Amino acid sequence: MLYIDYIIIPLIFIFICIPSIMISLELILGQRNKIDSFELNLPKDRSPCVILMPAHNEELVIQETIEALMTQLISDDRLIVIADNCTDRTVEICNKFSIEVIERHNKDKVGKGYALDYGVGYLEKSKIIPNTIVVLDADCQFATSSLDYLVKQCQIKDSVAQSLYLMKSLDGKNVKSRVSEFAWLVKNKIRPTGLSKMKVGCHLQGSGMAFPWRVFNEISFSSGSIVEDLELGLKLANIDEVVLFVPSSIVTSYFPMSSSGTETQRIRWEHGHLSALTMLPKIMFNALLKHNFKALLLALDASIPPTILWFFIVSLISFFSILLHFFELSFSLLLTLPTLFIMLLLFFVSWLFNGRHILKLNDLFGVVRYILSKFSLYKRFVTDRQVGWVRTDRESKDEK
Repeated sequence: MLYIDYIIIPLIFIFICIPSIMISLELILGQRNKIDSFELNLPKDRSPCVILMPAHNEELVIQETIEALMTQLISDDRLIVIADNCTDRTVEICNKFSIEVIERHNKDKVGKGYALDYGVGYLEKSKIIPNTIVVLDADCQFATSSLDYLVKQCQIKDSVAQSLYLMKSLDGKNVKSRVSEFAWLVKNKIRPTGLSKMKVGCHLQGSGMAFPWRVFNEISFSSGSIVEDLELGLKLANIDEVVLFVPSSIVTSYFPMSSSGTETQRIRWEHGHLSALTMLPKIMFNALLKHNFKALLLALDASIPPTILWFFIVSLISFFSILLHFFELSFSLLLTLPTLFIMLLLFFVSWLFNGRHILKLNDLFGVVRYILSKFSLYKRFVTDRQVGWVRTDRESKDEK
């Protein structure tokens, strides 16, 4: 082995191969999701729950969301809408229903995390403390019986539980939206299924989440982070709370129709993910000290950058490895090329088993355009990073 390999190969193995092995295992284990026999024998009844629904200027969607949700509520369930810094008709619409609406006005602390923390504080002051809190975004809907599945799993196993949260494209003709839909399927269904089969739990996905009330003695929603769900999930893992993945409970939402809404949403998600990477080394180190390997693996999973960016990084390292090998300076391509090939193969398998109804083979050029469009987003992370929460625009429909 060349002397340079004593430096390059360990670095590639630690920073490229280990994360790639992690995502590869998730993709392998996540292709087929058999329903747990426990889920097929759930009791008929459950205890009441409280649904917290944060809403910031959601007049376009909230009525439909509430109407759909009320068909799944049982006696003594409570739906509480937290109208957070609303300036539209959100409160007026909610008041048409026999639900609780609380208003929050704070321009200094803006974000979903603060809104949810306000809702928890409101419950703490009430006479009846719930056993279970469910979080549902104002633009999301539970599939039939999904609220029951989620709450029963949370209550019986006394565990934080996460529904399968899917985003779908309203415009089936738009390739970018369909690529996003497939990427979301990989991120929120296939990879969490793999993590669950590894007995690691899963990350919180932001909507369709159920919490035993007891966990609020140790953690708080309060956060202005644009990835508050990721941070909260890692905090739970750090205190040995495993998030249970419940794929039989399905929550759906739709990508914005407008170009500006789509761009805002992608920037918030991806800039938030990249910003969160800075806190992960400390979490992983603490998990190692505590021998908390579930928290370690969850943090390792979270440390993998967004998929397109990760493929670009691995491809770039592979290219330089080929150059070094061409000049007989290194054998590092023996690690990088198989890593790249295996990941490409597994994403193809993921598409074959789970994504053919979303993307067709003739969408290839659209996929390439989608990938190229990502680079301007990553450039903005360096030059104009988004650090605060920004509402997604759902109004205009200028997407082409």
